[in-house]
Amino acid sequence: MSNERVVVAAPTDDLRQTIASNSDELFRSNLESRLAAGYRLASVILGNPSDAEDATQDALERAWRSRNRLREPEHFDAWFQRIVVNACRDRLRRRRAGPQFTPISEASSSRIHAADPASGSAERAALSSALDQLNPDQRIVVAMRFFLDLEVDEIARRLGTRPGTVKSRLHRGLNQLRRAWEDQR
Repeated sequence: MSNERVVVAAPTDDLRQTIASNSDELFRSNLESRLAAGYRLASVILGNPSDAEDATQDALERAWRSRNRLREPEHFDAWFQRIVVNACRDRLRRRRAGPQFTPISEASSSRIHAADPASGSAERAALSSALDQLNPDQRIVVAMRFFLDLEVDEIARRLGTRPGTVKSRLHRGLNQLRRAWEDQR
């Protein structure tokens, strides 16, 4: 064995900047590729395109600010979905706390589509109304289970909760949805 010491030079500021810009570029491309899926998830949870856009933008900003906290890049999807879900949860809580306003464009378009029985918007409106009656946690697990097609254990892992909690929220949420759906029919 040799007694030679290997000397490793400290990275220069230029090297640090290059590494940071490359990792930022990779992170940016990951975000861009998952943005549409994040928006779709937010749309299902919130039921309102405008709120979904805002929640997705909030999630994008939160993800960018906390990009250094992503420990396992191979779990980027789950990490970003959790940020989207939390942004949606915040919006749902604010929605319940304050008055609701429907933008004029949405109000007029819903009246136009409601007059067309072939559009199926009556069923969509009934489902949306039933989903609005769920609390944010129930709505999130229902969306993750049936929109993302995730199993209970995976939902629990992504939300940082126990599977039993997810099961009870799912059970109560589905029962409440069923009752609301039947009441509207």
